[in-house]
Amino acid sequence: MKKIIFGALCLVAALAFTGCATTTTQTKSSSIKEGDSVKNGSKKRTMVDHQGATFGAAVPQWVIAVASGQYDAGYLSKSMPGLEGKKAFVVQGRGTNLDFVKSWATVYSIETEVGGLLERQTGKVVTEKMTGSQSAKGSQTTPEEVDKKLTDYRMAMQNVRIVGLEKIAEYWTETEVSEKGNVVDDYFEYYAVYAMDKKLLSVQLNNVLKDETDTELRDAVMKSLVDELTVASNDKSVEEAADNYFIQQNVFMDASETNYFVYE
Repeated sequence: MKKIIFGALCLVAALAFTGCATTTTQTKSSSIKEGDSVKNGSKKRTMVDHQGATFGAAVPQWVIAVASGQYDAGYLSKSMPGLEGKKAFVVQGRGTNLDFVKSWATVYSIETEVGGLLERQTGKVVTEKMTGSQSAKGSQTTPEEVDKKLTDYRMAMQNVRIVGLEKIAEYWTETEVSEKGNVVDDYFEYYAVYAMDKKLLSVQLNNVLKDETDTELRDAVMKSLVDELTVASNDKSVEEAADNYFIQQNVFMDASETNYFVYE
């Protein structure tokens, strides 16, 4: 069986959104070769099987990026031309049985779950902007003020309705984890990427956020939700890692160049 060794984080993959259109997208292949090896701490991850391996197909670049925790929308759009100008949703799932993982994916609906996904991501941005390293110097924000603002934004996100979502790509892999020469884990991951027009999403967000008076915070939230990846997984640690990725990269902190937010 063809083996590819890579230093991915213990992340995920799985998906299937019901009721979405499907778009065929030509994606770029990675440069990963048989025998390439990178350790993640004391553990080594070996991709022992993957979609298309029987026909000698290479693993797509976007799969390697997401599997290694690189939740970068800009990078993803370069390896997936179908994402240009679109907001991306990545659903990842993991399990010991490929059929089980696919089955879990088939009952997950981005349309019905989007409120919770955006709510989670929004909470990270609001908290960081009001209390974290990006909060205004000398600000005296109280815990009560933060809680109220979080509640306001979370309630707003529940009113967002996703339309125009398209399935861009999907992929599965099987990974074997070894430590000191012994296999300690073996799991399947199933990935899927869905996308929608950024301007369409910004209009929907504008409808629920236009009354927010703190424009700096509002624009930061808008930029994060429109420009960055939103990740769903059956592994909460993966969702946490994805949410923290753009916080650590400070990708949402400057919304000054955003030109598709139109508020009434």
